[in-house]
Amino acid sequence: MPINKNAAFRYRIIDGCLRNSMRKYPTLQMLKEMIMEGAGLNSLSDSQINKDIRAMKDIYNAPIENHKIYGGYYYTEEGFSINSFPLTHDEIRVLDMSSSILKQIKYSGYFNQFESVIDKLISGFRISQIPGYENRQIIEVEQPISDTGLRWIEMAYESIINKLPLHVDYKKFNSDETKQHIFSAYIIREYRNRWYITGFSEKSEAITTLALDRVVNMELMKGGYRSADFDAKDFFKYGFGATVYSDSKPFKVELLFDNSLSGYMLTKPLHSTQKVLGHNEDFLHLEIECYLTPELEGTILSYAEKVKVLAPQELIDRVKTRAEGLVGLYK
Repeated sequence: MPINKNAAFRYRIIDGCLRNSMRKYPTLQMLKEMIMEGAGLNSLSDSQINKDIRAMKDIYNAPIENHKIYGGYYYTEEGFSINSFPLTHDEIRVLDMSSSILKQIKYSGYFNQFESVIDKLISGFRISQIPGYENRQIIEVEQPISDTGLRWIEMAYESIINKLPLHVDYKKFNSDETKQHIFSAYIIREYRNRWYITGFSEKSEAITTLALDRVVNMELMKGGYRSADFDAKDFFKYGFGATVYSDSKPFKVELLFDNSLSGYMLTKPLHSTQKVLGHNEDFLHLEIECYLTPELEGTILSYAEKVKVLAPQELIDRVKTRAEGLVGLYK
């Protein structure tokens, strides 16, 4: 059981005493007597009570002070209780995992705030670390090995929340030219450990996606945010990867996979539109509807001889050309 019951019990008694309107400002001695009576203890040190009060301040951010006139303890915030947000053990475990997952954005300015909130929630209801695992890492997430643009997330977030445009200096891969965008951000997205913002670019005069790791500089502006009736679910419906062609039509892509990959493809669909057109002991026939993006081509090529493109012809030609170029490297 991951909860230190003894500490949790003492905290609950102290909390109850501080909220008791009939006996306000309990002294250290009164708190000690209440805990001893409730727990059936013969003795309890003053230092333990002081330690518990400090722990409640740290864990729950409890506003506990000693009243100079009445000489007892009280909550400076009316209505405060450490039981305000009770969680189940399963919920505690989920929060425990989330703190590890949040470490993916540890280079963002917001991470310290998020980590603090999560840690308070976890600590507040778990009380102590799981015995035997205090110094062990249980969950490990994939860590980026290069700049993924995380340092710009906080500013992009401010742009969206406060409807402030961004001045963005942007340099594409394989280009020495830096271009300037006046950009109204609508959403922040992550794809394969890279972060992107999608919004309206005055330069492109269209909704555009920028990779945050290609941003040279970014600054918030005071006015001129371009609001739009932007529906992320609809906008990205036919996207595959980070690239979205909002002015193009999606294609129905048919793929024939070797059956050795069927379990993987059925439990981890390539796309939200994935449909099974056929399945036997040799092949799995799938259809997805999406734009023909570079990420789609790369994904198909990653399965090598285990997949064949059946449609559309444009994608067949693209993949065939790239496959022939790959073979040519080894001749």
